[in-house]
Amino acid sequence: MKKRSLFLKLLAAALCASILVAVLAGCGSARTLMSLTIDGKTYTIDTDELELLMKIRKLDICCASLVTRSTDNSSFWGKETEDGETYEEFYKNLVMDQMRAVLVEKYLFDVNGLSISEDKIDGYKSSIKTQNELYGGRGAYKQYFGYTASDYYNVYMMMVARSEAVSEFLCGENGEYKVTAEDLETYYTENYVGYQFIMLDMENKVKRDEDGNRVVATEEDEDGNEVELEEYETEELTTEEKEEKQTLGQLILDELEDGASFEDMIAEYSDAYYSVEFPEGMFVLKEGTFIDSTVTEAIKDLEVGEYTDEVISVNSDRYQYIVKRVELKPAVYEDEDYLEMFEDYEDAVMMDKYENYIETYFDQITVDTTIAAEYTMEDTFLSTYADLYYQQYLASIMGSSS
Repeated sequence: MKKRSLFLKLLAAALCASILVAVLAGCGSARTLMSLTIDGKTYTIDTDELELLMKIRKLDICCASLVTRSTDNSSFWGKETEDGETYEEFYKNLVMDQMRAVLVEKYLFDVNGLSISEDKIDGYKSSIKTQNELYGGRGAYKQYFGYTASDYYNVYMMMVARSEAVSEFLCGENGEYKVTAEDLETYYTENYVGYQFIMLDMENKVKRDEDGNRVVATEEDEDGNEVELEEYETEELTTEEKEEKQTLGQLILDELEDGASFEDMIAEYSDAYYSVEFPEGMFVLKEGTFIDSTVTEAIKDLEVGEYTDEVISVNSDRYQYIVKRVELKPAVYEDEDYLEMFEDYEDAVMMDKYENYIETYFDQITVDTTIAAEYTMEDTFLSTYADLYYQQYLASIMGSSS
């Protein structure tokens, strides 16, 4: 797990787009958690704001991990990341860094004379009313979430609005720190890695046309037009074919050992759409998951030009993989064939540049560590929504298997 990102990354969380989450704002009992004195003025973060972000982040984490209120305990928060931190430490540190970012943004918002539009503020006021009505009143909303709709829009969404305004001012198209071609290249070479891979589906085979080409699957869109999908049509293997295919992975490895090219093996044997349609490789974040955690673990130490010397079995041998690490294709983020995969690339680079700039102020921030130590992720309130999300997840699984 990588301990990044700053406040704006919360905007990318799927939960933030689908549910309205807020945090309890205190009734005059808030204490100063951290401060930044700069240009003769002091900016602060208080404990109400800390509780706000901790509750938002906790709901995000618990829903993503399918943790309910009954399993929200030390068994979960005591788990360790790959770096040896407990989940408690990892996520608490993340929230504290996000709080530092919010504090810096208060200063930058002020010093640059930025503002929030009246239309946006009016929209927040309208949303508070709508949410209270939706949940049956202010009390019902607070009982469900543990905080009011007013807390959400007047505290959290104002943080979001400031972040958006500051990041656009500094790193947007006309900003002093806007993304350059050099930034795009540097971020790519420092953060991405390339892989070719062969995938064998041990239960199905890809349909081929009369010329031996794989048949791309299609479906009708809402207008009745046939559109191609990014997958192949398949048909179930016979028992005999399944038995025969069990040895195919090793046969491919033997051919590679005898000098066959990886590209030729992909073209001949792979059942995966992306490996065949993108034979030069897939280019992904080093810190991300490639295919799944099992594959990622098996390929983490590969050097350029090396491939896995054993077949990687995934999902109880439903799929088998052979993966080769390849050189990065130059400026693939500008390649027409890869544009769909890199449609958010420039935004990611801008956010990284913005975060790095925000972090330059962190050393000037004073944190009351005694107060900070009083707050833990485990003891932070978890919304009823976590249970609802889990139930919806189970329902979706049951529905897909029926």
